[in-house]
Amino acid sequence: MPRLLLLFSIVGGLTTLSYAQYAEDSPPRFEVYGLASGLKTVDATGTLVVVNPGPNSPLGFTPSGLASGARAGFVRRHENVGLVADLGFHKYSDRTGSTSLAPLMVGLRVYSDEHYRTSFFGEGLVGAYRWTVNSGNVHFTTGKGIVLGGGGMDIRLTRGLVWRVFEFQIGLAGARNGPLLTGGPSTGIAYRFGGR
Repeated sequence: MPRLLLLFSIVGGLTTLSYAQYAEDSPPRFEVYGLASGLKTVDATGTLVVVNPGPNSPLGFTPSGLASGARAGFVRRHENVGLVADLGFHKYSDRTGSTSLAPLMVGLRVYSDEHYRTSFFGEGLVGAYRWTVNSGNVHFTTGKGIVLGGGGMDIRLTRGLVWRVFEFQIGLAGARNGPLLTGGPSTGIAYRFGGR
């Protein structure tokens, strides 16, 4: 029993020292991430962007769900502030047609201090997106501006590997007849490197 207690004391001491050593290091300077993402877009002006057809009319595209997709990005950090470049692709389709939204954004991210391997962040992003709709009589591709704000939570699994437990963004995207309210959840993995 005394040997087991000694073993636990040594392992606990080494773990504490290694964690304290990491806390003294500067945070990694770079981050790359890949996320599974959802996106929902709602007309924010009260005018309809895509109009449902009347009786005996050909069906147009009537999106009614969360578009699934992926996002990837790169972050250059300095202390608790990072410059973000984010690229995404989201697609929704059903029997009436399909639509896709591909945003490219840049912005700033502010990180909280890490406690028990957990940290939080908030971000603001601006950029442009390409919106494509293909359905019966509606076919168009357009590019417009987009502004997003959001935040999330990270759990550090190893020195470099991070699980992005959740990230949520909400914002405004330009459209033909006015702005669209857009946003959605994401989760995935990030890898941080370049620290001392």
